[in-house]
Amino acid sequence: MHAVIVGGGIGGLAAAIGFGRAGWRVTVYERQPQLTAAGAGILLWPNAVHALGALGLGEEIRKNSVPGDGGVRRSDGTWLSRIRAADIEERLGVPAMTIHRATLHRALENALDPQTEVHTGTEVTTIPDEGDLIVVADGINSVLRRELAPQVAVRDSGQVAWRAIVPVDTVGQPGGETLGRGWRFGTAPVGHGQTYWYAAGPGPLRTTPSEDQLEELTKRFQNWHDPISALIAATRPGQLLHHQLADLDPVPPMAYGNRIALLGDAAHAMTPNLGQGAAQALEDAVTLVAEAGAQDGLARYDAARRPRAARYVRNSRRAGVVLNARGRVTSTLRDAILRATPHRVALANAVKTADWRPPTLPVAERP
Repeated sequence: MHAVIVGGGIGGLAAAIGFGRAGWRVTVYERQPQLTAAGAGILLWPNAVHALGALGLGEEIRKNSVPGDGGVRRSDGTWLSRIRAADIEERLGVPAMTIHRATLHRALENALDPQTEVHTGTEVTTIPDEGDLIVVADGINSVLRRELAPQVAVRDSGQVAWRAIVPVDTVGQPGGETLGRGWRFGTAPVGHGQTYWYAAGPGPLRTTPSEDQLEELTKRFQNWHDPISALIAATRPGQLLHHQLADLDPVPPMAYGNRIALLGDAAHAMTPNLGQGAAQALEDAVTLVAEAGAQDGLARYDAARRPRAARYVRNSRRAGVVLNARGRVTSTLRDAILRATPHRVALANAVKTADWRPPTLPVAERP
């Protein structure tokens, strides 16, 4: 059996690893000149960690990621809600972890079967003729999805984000998000003396130079609690990433006949407000590998994945509206509700978000 995977991102590479371990011939096409990832961090909730474990990468990810406590604060540093990594681990087997996206990408690339064919610098603009299975994993702006599901549109959330990784060590300090009126700021250590930070605020997408954007962020967050100003100050213009927060509407079918499957952002791109984008792509990959060999495998894959992914798209968008509340009354009410929510309820909600276990994956016998 031959799997052709269009897209060499997290979901595409995870699928390539799984199919390679199952004994399939695998071909990956990636439009970028090399398999690289943007220089930012990524949060791996336990469902993502379990999916990576099913692909044989559990120990590698644990060695190169940082578990940590998190929560939500006001701009003056007052805690509204806190969740300990140990509490998550107690209930789901592993804590939430943060990792440099490039480190995760490199681990996935290194785990590919040596026989996997990887073609970089190759843009695929129509459904390939080759292959028993075509996996469409070419991102939110997927050209192939537009061919398969032209009714699906990329939907602007009205919010934009900035991201960077800087040489500031915050290991041992609580991470999480800080909320203001219409703006929020998140931090997470990624190890090796580095910290990942991100900020989200109202659109539109800025077209000014990165230096001017850093100046805007410096002024915006100058009175927020430590170490926010220090993280922005440590950021060089070339490190700053800026992008629109968007999702797909509606979530399309994830299977087309017995030969084509959509995966990851190509199928259900979501805003990052729940930290579940990569996790859902990894769940897709593992589920697809488990189901694809059966006669009705793609139909079962769609039935298992589409309702769950659509729920995350919907809930993540709603969370963005709440977290980035702009009015004085709405932001005050948001803070009051967060502060009044019992710890056990907040923890239960976090556990519910990340509670998923992978199916058993086929593994071919090696001579």
